[in-house]
Amino acid sequence: MNVAQIISNVNRAPELFVATKRTPAYGQLLLRYLNIGTRSYPFDVPLKRGGSLTLASTEEVKVFWNVIVRRSYVLPAQCDTILDCGANVGIFSVWAAAEKPQARIIALEPFPETFAALQTNIRRNSLADRVECAQVGLASLAGEILMRTDGESPNHRMVLDEGAQASEGTRSVPCITLAECLRRFKIDTLDMLKMDIEGSEWPVLLSTSPAVLRRIRYIQLEYHEVAARFGYTPARLFAHLASAGHRLTFRIEDRFRTGMAIFERP
Repeated sequence: MNVAQIISNVNRAPELFVATKRTPAYGQLLLRYLNIGTRSYPFDVPLKRGGSLTLASTEEVKVFWNVIVRRSYVLPAQCDTILDCGANVGIFSVWAAAEKPQARIIALEPFPETFAALQTNIRRNSLADRVECAQVGLASLAGEILMRTDGESPNHRMVLDEGAQASEGTRSVPCITLAECLRRFKIDTLDMLKMDIEGSEWPVLLSTSPAVLRRIRYIQLEYHEVAARFGYTPARLFAHLASAGHRLTFRIEDRFRTGMAIFERP
């Protein structure tokens, strides 16, 4: 690491200390997180609590850092059912299972190769009896939806334009609505909805009725900037959630207008 890199990352010192508590491979994790040098993948990250996670790219390392080192997600005290939407390779699900050993977790991941990696990580951590993996995504309507295949696994996203045709760089994946998801997995009351679905959060949540949203106690979602022509704004989304009794308790947004928001129903 050169002097400029040292200076630019000095404010990460507290996070680096936390990393040493999360994995004995913190040195290799840090180099990959900061994208320093040439690092090979897949990368197996042993966890201090036991088990491990296999990561296939720098982007997956960044997800690991945000979830397990930075602890970007907060679980409610009462948390018996968790829906992990946009489960990717299972980093959040593995972390949540360790934090809430009594919780039932449903992990949704529609992209075939990523879903296979999700299943592998769940099995390697002996969580198959507690984390149910489903190869399906969420959408405003059930059916086959186009998904972009470019980029690394955490950046795969649905094509929001309903008139789009299949082309190179896209693949059809099965999707269901949030309401159907709760029915399929027999969830009467959902304690936590974790959502990181790369732009699809807008149509999914806005198309979900207040009656269904009232069955969810706690929502933590990452929202993404999308083309203005779709008419999606945080104000519109937050108002829709408020109509179902969800109160915004935390919000942070970066310069790219990607944000994290937490909602609770009293």
